Amino acid sequence: MTPGNVDGPDSPNYGRGGWTWYTGSGAWYAVVVLNWLLGIRPTSKGLRVDPVIPKAWPGFKMKRLFRGTTYHISVTNNGQGQGVKELKVDGKKQPGDLIPDFQDGQNHRVEVVIG
Repeated sequence: MTPGNVDGPDSPNYGRGGWTWYTGSGAWYAVVVLNWLLGIRPTSKGLRVDPVIPKAWPGFKMKRLFRGTTYHISVTNNGQGQGVKELKVDGKKQPGDLIPDFQDGQNHRVEVVIG
C-alpha cells in the first residue's frame, strides 16, 4: 500500500512508511488488483476479463457483484498468465472477453481459461 509518509535519512527508521490507512491507498490498491491484475473490470456493456497474473499461478476464483448481479468467476491459467483463450457464462461459450451485463439479480457461473 502507499503510505502517507516515509521516514527520511535522519530517522532511525529510515525508509519506514506509515499511515497507510489514512491515505485511502487501501481502496486504490484493491481497485488496481481487481481491475488490472486479476483483470475483471467494469465497462458499460459488462465485465471485461483481461487477467495479467504470474505464469506460475494455477488461476484464481472470485465472487464479483456487478450492477445487482453476482458473478462466480473461476480463472484457469494454462501457464501464460494472460490472454483469454475461452470464456463461458453458465456453461455457454462467449465470444471475446466480455461477461454480459445481465442486471437480473441472479447468480451466474463464469469459467475463464487464459493462456
